[in-house]
Amino acid sequence: MTKKSIGLLAIALVTLITSLDASIVNVAAPIMAKDLAVSTSMIEWVISIYLMIIAALIMFFGHLGDVIGKVKVFQLGTIIFTIGSLFAGIRIGFGVLLISRGIQAIGAAMTMSNNFGITTEIFSKKNRGLALSILTTFFALGSIIGPSLGGLILSVGSWSYLFWINVPIGGFALLLGVITLPHRTPRQSKEKLDIIGAIIFTLLICLFFYTLMRIQTQGIWTRRFALSLLIILVLATAFIQREKSVVAPLLNLDIFKNADFSMGVVAAMLSFVVGFTCSVMMPYYLINARHLSTSFAGLLLIIIPVTLAVVGPVGGLLADKYGGERISMIGLLFLITAQIMIVSFKLTTPFWFFVVMSLLYGIGMGLFQAPNNTVIMTAVEKKVFRSCWQCELVCPEFRDGIRR
Repeated sequence: MTKKSIGLLAIALVTLITSLDASIVNVAAPIMAKDLAVSTSMIEWVISIYLMIIAALIMFFGHLGDVIGKVKVFQLGTIIFTIGSLFAGIRIGFGVLLISRGIQAIGAAMTMSNNFGITTEIFSKKNRGLALSILTTFFALGSIIGPSLGGLILSVGSWSYLFWINVPIGGFALLLGVITLPHRTPRQSKEKLDIIGAIIFTLLICLFFYTLMRIQTQGIWTRRFALSLLIILVLATAFIQREKSVVAPLLNLDIFKNADFSMGVVAAMLSFVVGFTCSVMMPYYLINARHLSTSFAGLLLIIIPVTLAVVGPVGGLLADKYGGERISMIGLLFLITAQIMIVSFKLTTPFWFFVVMSLLYGIGMGLFQAPNNTVIMTAVEKKVFRSCWQCELVCPEFRDGIRR
């Protein structure tokens, strides 16, 4: 393997474990709640705080990577994420677990905001499509295999290993990255971090997540919800005004004037929402509704990630040869077909039907993600991308690849 390939492996491994931790805890939530003696609504914060902090800080750390160096931020994030994973598995109490998940999320935000930017810089245009497609595949794998891998780990050990599995992988990836990744210092620039914009956005995201969590227990017909909604609108307005007025904004709103870019971002976001929902619901369908054994259900659930792992790099190669628009549209057709099949699932649905759906789903995701990234990266001029990449918070797999 070349030095660049080993560096890509280091980035891909970190991308895998940081995306994996967004869903691997889901299946263990009831067990963790009982073990830590907390309610179901409280244990949900273990899942939500991870996503909330990543969404709140990802733009700031991406901008920070431009200022002090993407590799530096990425590797520091790897260290922080690994340390957070170590302490999250220690059963000291619910408070320590929550703090550890927050530390994990800070590290994950630092790596997610710079992983694709580093890959874009170290690979030439000739090989960039394949490299980004491999990284995209690792991100998608982490997002999809979380529940099935979590169930497998719980069948042989305690929930602590859901977090401790990250420690050796993170350490190995850090070592590979130190050896192979370039440590160039960015050229001197008068550009400053938009701290005020970052604070407003962080408050906006945190309040948004908190409000969603409270809706589950209190509903929407309350004064507290109305007040929260009002504050969210005020913060959103303040953030938009702030980004329009500063020279180096966290989010360049002009980027959304490009139709190809906006539609690509929306399509990517919707595909990952569907993918995340599918990865969460399918274990319940197979185990709770169909009463399958954990091992057999895991065997069925592994079809999608395996198919995605095979087809993902192929999608990147096809996009380089035939254009991202055509290949991503073909991928969407596969995904739509798979979704139609999912809607028709019943308690008597034959398992071969589930296998066919999984194959179509994996092929669709593999043919859509990398080609769609290519469409987004070429949608507008490079000079606009530098400060506008942060608009995609739900699907960070292509967020950095478009920055330069």
